[in-house]
Amino acid sequence: MQVMTWQIARLGSRFGLLFEPYRNQVRHSALGRFLDQPLDLLVGIKTPDGQTRALPFTQDPDTVPLDNPELFDRFNSVTWRAHCAEYALRFEFNIHSVFYPQDEPLCTMPVFYLELRVSPIDNYRWHRPPDKNPRSVTAVLRLKRPDTVITADGSALDLRYQNTLTPKNVYRHPTHDEFNHEFAQRTVDVQERLLSLNPDTQALPEGDGLALELPVTEIGSGIKWRLTWGAFVNDPVLRVKSADGPADARFLYSDQYDSLDAVMDDAVRSRDDRLMHSRRFEKLIEQAPLDVAQTHLLNQSWQSYLANTWWCTTEATRNPTDPKPRGTREPWFSVWEGASFFHSTVDVEYNVALLYLALWPKLLRLQLEQWTRFLVPHEPSGGAYLAHDTGAGPIALEPDYPHPMPVEESANFLLLLHTYAHWTGDKALPLRLPHLVRRLAAYLLWTDREGTGFPTEGTANTLADASPACQFARKQTYLAVKRLAALRAAAGLLALSDDAEYAPFAKRCEAQIDADAPKIEDAAWLGDHYAVTADRSAIGLLDPNTGLPLPFDTLEGWDAYSIYTGNGLLLPLMIGRPPILHTDRLRKDVLAADRENQSRYGDGHTSAQVENLRISQNLWRDMLARYLDLKGPSSAAQYWDLQLMSNTHQQSLGFCDTYVNNFLCHYPRGITAIGYYLASPTLVIDRLAPGSQGTYITVDPDRSLPQRWPLLPLADWKAGKIPVCVVDDRGRVSIEGQIDPVIIQGESAPELQGSDLIG
Repeated sequence: MQVMTWQIARLGSRFGLLFEPYRNQVRHSALGRFLDQPLDLLVGIKTPDGQTRALPFTQDPDTVPLDNPELFDRFNSVTWRAHCAEYALRFEFNIHSVFYPQDEPLCTMPVFYLELRVSPIDNYRWHRPPDKNPRSVTAVLRLKRPDTVITADGSALDLRYQNTLTPKNVYRHPTHDEFNHEFAQRTVDVQERLLSLNPDTQALPEGDGLALELPVTEIGSGIKWRLTWGAFVNDPVLRVKSADGPADARFLYSDQYDSLDAVMDDAVRSRDDRLMHSRRFEKLIEQAPLDVAQTHLLNQSWQSYLANTWWCTTEATRNPTDPKPRGTREPWFSVWEGASFFHSTVDVEYNVALLYLALWPKLLRLQLEQWTRFLVPHEPSGGAYLAHDTGAGPIALEPDYPHPMPVEESANFLLLLHTYAHWTGDKALPLRLPHLVRRLAAYLLWTDREGTGFPTEGTANTLADASPACQFARKQTYLAVKRLAALRAAAGLLALSDDAEYAPFAKRCEAQIDADAPKIEDAAWLGDHYAVTADRSAIGLLDPNTGLPLPFDTLEGWDAYSIYTGNGLLLPLMIGRPPILHTDRLRKDVLAADRENQSRYGDGHTSAQVENLRISQNLWRDMLARYLDLKGPSSAAQYWDLQLMSNTHQQSLGFCDTYVNNFLCHYPRGITAIGYYLASPTLVIDRLAPGSQGTYITVDPDRSLPQRWPLLPLADWKAGKIPVCVVDDRGRVSIEGQIDPVIIQGESAPELQGSDLIG
């Protein structure tokens, strides 16, 4: 693949490398993107003519660029390849960020594994070298970084520097007043070490690099220069709202390691085992029949997601009468919203949840628990709504977004909690939260002030680049459908409780769904699609961003085609709940919007604004389409074109969710692409299904071509057992390595039909 900006990062530990080949540098820090510095990374070879030839990550005027640089991406690693025409050599530089689902020590270890190799080639574009391939060359790796002390000690480079906790970047969001908080002004001490595992490694005379005489060996020989790059930060890096109030948080890995030496000792000792697990997972992921664009999109968005994660622990000061020990450590997991810096934005994590459901439900549970601390009381309804986020930058004490999105975020929470419980079978969390569920549902019931089935209050949503009709109109169809889906989720959650107090309220929610669904159909259906909003009037409508009335009377695009109609229905479909809307109409709506909303890079929010788009929302809609049994060609090539445009020449935006009318760059939301592994086999899981078995799992893959889909949510990761849904060349479906009983739709007679499930 052509060279482009590419990121590789660690889960929760903020250790990241952002390769910027068009700027001849690497953004680097043990505190991650937006807290990093430009690193001049000279990595290459010295050839017999005395020249140093390097990959495009250095601005050293004395180096010669290697020829034809290329990028090869995988889920957990990236390889940069280039050539030396004069000596017919291939040079490869691989960086591996180990990951294996639900293995916390492996995934949070702040370490990258590096490998360099040199191989002969017969010729380079008909260029005939004057001599035969050299038997060996000197491989070189040198670092230069501002305000950093770099020292060489034998086969190791040590780096020491300080990082401010306040993000400093041109993308800084103008609303973040809490960056003036005293905690945000702190600096932390950072230590790093780049250690060679090969004997005979030499330090460069300048003390800022390493060199090794590396034999030129055939591809696959296994002779490489192996290095380990680790980091360590022991200072508090966040101030968060813990269960006991404000608390400082340190990286989770500091519970396991007390020094950089301990990090490096463990990384070297465990290297082979952890690389084996990580590469095995890569191979598992690569079994799936994704096309090239889907694969690139998945790999890129995964690393962008990792670069936004914070996994820390707090030491909360507890009341002496509290039965829990004083100083008990509490986990904190959150995800930055890319260049916006918001922590755990609810609507973003609503889409990212496909990752948690596929690989690591605990990470969703941690955030669900944290969000409960950010409830906003609402006196008129006697309920409450959920805040948009949990803070920004290094401060996660209170929501930071300029205005709330009450209907959207409250509904998102209820849908996530309900899906989590039924997908995993874990009732413990919802059983602790019935009062909170009722308060959120009470608010959602209240928002329909006119009895039309549509919310008329609290309708501002997250689509800040959308038209008023799509962003904050009264009676939005998207929010009306999501509201009913959330009320159904609330009823199901309350049904889990043995407390009879909640039964009447659950029945009220169910009755409201029955009453309101026909009203939505009657008011919003326009023959081949649902309108964006059932209220075209702009009179009395205030822009939530400015607080000012709109300068027109009628909302343009009120009757447009929208990709958001069924946004609230995907998660319920994944646990076997039928759509609230008429299924045939919903299918027509999805197809019609795809036809009418097309732009160069995907579908716009609505047909009235086709270039205002979000890749993650296109992906979400694609997953919904598959669960609705709609098949068709992938649009991933369009989505990938936006990433190429955003990361070549002088563009360096990482995963970019939006076109030029917005700036959602280095964004975590693209990992919605992991949904291919759920939607393509149409995996449905309900581990709290009614009946004697209590578990209802089905698959219904496309049978038109042979394929293999690893059923990631059904895996026993500790035992290394991963079921695979296989479609053979005759269209027959089977489950290899089955652990749970799985119903193959169309080939088995299920005891329960998904449309019959209520809870």
